[in-house]
Amino acid sequence: MAKIRRFFLTETTPMSRIRENRIDLVRGLSLLLIFVDHANVSFSEALQQSRGFSDAAELFVMMAGMSAALAYHPATGRPDLWSVARRTLRRSLELYRVHLMLFAGLVTALVLLPLPHHETILAYWSLDLIAAEPLRYAGEALLLRYLPAELDILPLYIVLIAAIPLFFAVIDRSLHLALAASATLWLAAGLLHLNVTDLASRKDVWYFGPFSWQLVFVIGLVAGLRVRRGQPAFPHVRPLFLAALAFSLLAVPANLFVHFMGLKDQPVLHLLLSKTSEGPLRLINALAIVYVVFNLDALKRLSPEGWLRPVFAAGRNSLPIFVLGAILSDTITVLVIGTGGLPLWLDLSVIAVGVALQLAFSLYRDRARRGPFGQPQRSLMVASEADHDYGYRKDTGTPAIDDAARKPAT
Repeated sequence: MAKIRRFFLTETTPMSRIRENRIDLVRGLSLLLIFVDHANVSFSEALQQSRGFSDAAELFVMMAGMSAALAYHPATGRPDLWSVARRTLRRSLELYRVHLMLFAGLVTALVLLPLPHHETILAYWSLDLIAAEPLRYAGEALLLRYLPAELDILPLYIVLIAAIPLFFAVIDRSLHLALAASATLWLAAGLLHLNVTDLASRKDVWYFGPFSWQLVFVIGLVAGLRVRRGQPAFPHVRPLFLAALAFSLLAVPANLFVHFMGLKDQPVLHLLLSKTSEGPLRLINALAIVYVVFNLDALKRLSPEGWLRPVFAAGRNSLPIFVLGAILSDTITVLVIGTGGLPLWLDLSVIAVGVALQLAFSLYRDRARRGPFGQPQRSLMVASEADHDYGYRKDTGTPAIDDAARKPAT
């Protein structure tokens, strides 16, 4: 039993010399799952609901928080908040540019091309609004008040990354104060429905409410700061590990039952499971999954250069892979709507091709961006290539940081 425990459970030893590649692994898997979820094939909904109360979005946002802490905060002392603000603002503006490019490309293709079931496709993604009033809704898109066709995740990152200096200022003053303030804002946003306007949404609000989802990001920041300082991201406590594992496993059939039995719209369950407000059950489930992942030694032992290298590479190159995945999933959705639904074998085929293309592109990007010693460089999601202190370098004054930690997500 002792050998089994040593293999599966991460001991609470200092992490200053351990490379934390699980950030990239979780991020890469999350990107692939998001692609399948958004492709809207026959099994997309079942797959999304079969992961418990939470899904890939929570994991992706939490990994982004961890990565941001490793990208922008020093291992010791406090950061220069003005310097951090300049870098994070530059990153947010870059993501804003990518978002607008995706928006412009999607609108141009779907509004102008003579696609089968054209009006159905436009209505499905709320593009009928900009087709009817192009100037008005183009202006709303610039203000991030019109987010059609599931273009709702990058705006969340734009806001969260811009707010990193504020998060650091409060965390460095008092960790407990930061977590309490973040949790209070999350609770108020859920109960009072605090959100930002999105004219493309049926409820006229952002699908990922930033006042709610900031808590997921802040938890990731705190965990990332622990890794940055040479500590375990989530210290192993055996009763807590077993509880988290049990919750993660039981949440799968429970969520499938709630979802497919039509119970999710009941007021109490809706409040607990709301994705927009990051309901409590979703948050607890996401924390349980991450806690288990970061305390499984079997996962820590996986080599980023082994058979899962394409997945690790996807995590390291998360922004371009996200963009490619969005384009591919939208193309498949158009195909599904235009044909009235694909047979299962074709659903499986287009998903397999889409996943293969993303993994191949990940490997290409990884090879192209390798450093002079063959080491993979930083990700382009949270930090930019201009952030030279984010890549591999000698630093005798701070603990060694893992390669996943040095490559944050959006």
